[in-house]
Amino acid sequence: MVGKALYLMAKFDEETQNTLTSYYNVLYRNGYVGSQTKNIPYHITLGSHSIDTENQTIDKLEKICSATTSFEINLAHIGLFGLDVLFISPAMNFELLKLQQSFFPDYGSGYHTWIAHTTMLIDEPNNTIKALAILTDEFKPFRARIECVELYEFFPTRYIKSCRLKDILHSECSTINAE
Repeated sequence: MVGKALYLMAKFDEETQNTLTSYYNVLYRNGYVGSQTKNIPYHITLGSHSIDTENQTIDKLEKICSATTSFEINLAHIGLFGLDVLFISPAMNFELLKLQQSFFPDYGSGYHTWIAHTTMLIDEPNNTIKALAILTDEFKPFRARIECVELYEFFPTRYIKSCRLKDILHSECSTINAE
């Protein structure tokens, strides 16, 4: 299918998921629902691959995650892509950049640019600008933890695999081949 791709996403810990959900709920209570992908955890998209590389991408996911330690970042900024995407972004750190570059070593070359962000709302520009004002009033920078990397196929959404980054308590991968 045209437009389908595999996406690798750095997923946050449960506490960060709850904090980001509380920010979205403030927007929702003010009437902003948006058209962003729902029913997937909050994350930072690391990049995408062609769907014909699924097996190689899974192998790379397992290898990189087994060699990478979970890490903290500061979710510190609010931003916009155009006037229709509202997001929260981290203060960039070495660990996040290294994780992204381990999957996509050439992503910063040429005219591809990676901007680490967590989408909060995709909506009409007028709504996004109003939501920006609300989120700005509510948002306080906070520490977040990147615990795993997940692989999805879009669209339609298909969860493929999740691999935890190394830490003292956990180190595992799980697969659900939902069609």
